Amino acid sequence: MTTRSFQEVRQVFITGFEPQYDNWAPDYEQDLSLLEYKGPEYLVTVLMQHFTGDPAHTRVLDVACGSGLVAKKAVRGVDASEGMLKEAENTKLYQDLQLAVLGKQPLSVEKDSFDVVTVSGGFNPGFIPISVVRELCEATKPGGLVCICRGNYSRPEYISYDTELEEELTKMESEGLWTRLTDTKVPRFVINTETEELEQDPEKRDYVPGTVYVFKKSS
Repeated sequence: MTTRSFQEVRQVFITGFEPQYDNWAPDYEQDLSLLEYKGPEYLVTVLMQHFTGDPAHTRVLDVACGSGLVAKKAVRGVDASEGMLKEAENTKLYQDLQLAVLGKQPLSVEKDSFDVVTVSGGFNPGFIPISVVRELCEATKPGGLVCICRGNYSRPEYISYDTELEEELTKMESEGLWTRLTDTKVPRFVINTETEELEQDPEKRDYVPGTVYVFKKSS
């Protein structure tokens, strides 16, 4: 693990990091800490406002689990990067870890089997296809929760993706598949990597806002 500068981490994001996720895995958490990535924290905070089950007997599926930032207990994790899964395994928080390129490979989990399904940061253009949201719903038990936390970026391709994702989420509501419990807006999802220099004063930094969605699957 190396200590990298803001400029070095920024370059990883600008150039596109999907092909190098395996190589990035050892520095992943440190780099995201530098960018003040708060997605997992927001996700857990909002989720727990709606979760009423017994954590000791709860089955959780963490999709696009990365190195395990969301994990607070033993869960099953799915990610497209073998390197990231190795980092997640080191946390000792997961009961099971699976390699899967979402959208190209089906989510190989049992239907109606998880009390909670989570995704933090994965629903973006070039990463998780919007169609995968239906697989998340299918994996969730009736009455279970699906929690998605994502950044609201201002680039055109992200705005288009946001629109299509919202249309699909709403369509699934109208089909009676689930009920939207919240779409909570959060102010500081991550530092905006389009900023060329890291502002030393945190109050002056440019942050990407985000949204945390929680849906309850229909019984």
